[in-house]
Amino acid sequence: MLLKTTQFGEIEYDQEAVIKFPNGIPGFDDENAFVLIPSGDIDFPFNTLQSEQTPDLAFVVTDPFLFVENYDFEISEYDIETLKLQSEEDLKNIIALSIVTIPDNVENTTINIVAPIIINTKDKIGKQVLLHEYDEVKYPIFTKKSEA
Repeated sequence: MLLKTTQFGEIEYDQEAVIKFPNGIPGFDDENAFVLIPSGDIDFPFNTLQSEQTPDLAFVVTDPFLFVENYDFEISEYDIETLKLQSEEDLKNIIALSIVTIPDNVENTTINIVAPIIINTKDKIGKQVLLHEYDEVKYPIFTKKSEA
């Protein structure tokens, strides 16, 4: 299948790669299907979460564990149900991604550590969750790695 994107043009993708967001993403409630587009460079830790429906809607995302030392959180029971995580084994099939905000001065780039996107990679279900463990939404990533 072809995925139309504003950033990359048309990209070929497999329908099985589509991640369903039953509740959308906050602020984009009607956007229920995304494709994770890897950067293609193993040394570049940023990827793109592209809407399947809207070519103009894409988020730069990254693994928050690469930037935040001792980043740890618990997922609520509601989120566990939404993500269909029914066993301890299912927890091995999740990834966490943070949305990246890139301002004009790239050195001031931040990630959102309060509301990571959790993806059940086995069942291809995603949800942006709200954490209560952190209060700094815009976490700077191009400073010395430290605890949140």
